[in-house]
Amino acid sequence: MKASLVIPVLNEAQILWGNTETIIEYLDETLDDYEIILVENGSSDNTEKIAAQLSSQYAKVRTFSLPEPCLGEALKTGVSNAEYEKIVYYPIDLSVNLDFIQSSVRLLDTNDIVLGSKRLREARDIRPTTRRIASKGYHQAVKLLFKTDLSDTTCVKAYRRDVAITLMSLIPTGSNVFETEVLLEAQRRNYSIAQIPVRVDDQRQGRLPFVHKVASKGQDLASLRIDVFSLSMGVVLFLVGSLWLGYLSLEKLVFNREGFLNPYSFLISMLLILFGAQGITYGLFARLFLQLRHEITVVNSHNSGNVFKEEAK
Repeated sequence: MKASLVIPVLNEAQILWGNTETIIEYLDETLDDYEIILVENGSSDNTEKIAAQLSSQYAKVRTFSLPEPCLGEALKTGVSNAEYEKIVYYPIDLSVNLDFIQSSVRLLDTNDIVLGSKRLREARDIRPTTRRIASKGYHQAVKLLFKTDLSDTTCVKAYRRDVAITLMSLIPTGSNVFETEVLLEAQRRNYSIAQIPVRVDDQRQGRLPFVHKVASKGQDLASLRIDVFSLSMGVVLFLVGSLWLGYLSLEKLVFNREGFLNPYSFLISMLLILFGAQGITYGLFARLFLQLRHEITVVNSHNSGNVFKEEAK
């Protein structure tokens, strides 16, 4: 029962000290040993200063600071600097029940990842209606697009350290759906994932405008499947156009009707074939770009790791 708690913090000056002490009190009672890693990223208030003070006062609190707001980079920083094999990603606002920490640390004995879900039957989601509706729609889209049984990809999580490092090195930190991409990659690699219900109570207003957040996440999610969309649509259009052109030719050659000599019918069939070919081509290029994105991310992550090791020396 030892774990590293990774907590990204952004503009949390008002709650950082008190909530960190609450977490410390809980961990003192439930874990044999632990560390709390606060990763401040781009705060414009006194969050960085308070985090440093916490690190000075509590030996089990460590602090890192990043220049720009970025959840993905904050998680990578926390995971790469964690001392323990078990890592729990938990929010500083205490919006999720604290006992997830103890439960997930136990489950990591037999699982690679533990996923806290607010979508399971026994879970409770006490948030504003708009956020609950948007969350449900997002996770339904994830299930539909990626054929996954993951019920919630944006809540609290626990990882085995080597698994987290491997997975996060494959995903660009700038992605608005970083957490989702990490879990989808884990499922593709057949890592064992346990899902447990959690209670979420978050009444605070989101940092970004609601419409902007929905649009950005939807755009990034769809971009991960743009190759499939394009290839599927391209193939359908190409086949329909080809079949139509074949039918028009058959009309003319067999039944001596106007057939493909009808300029409108011929034009429509050729346009369908042309658009279909373009869709197929675009889909193949999109797949290539996604593969390049993956390779570039891996190389950059490897280089960043080498830089960190050199600085540590």
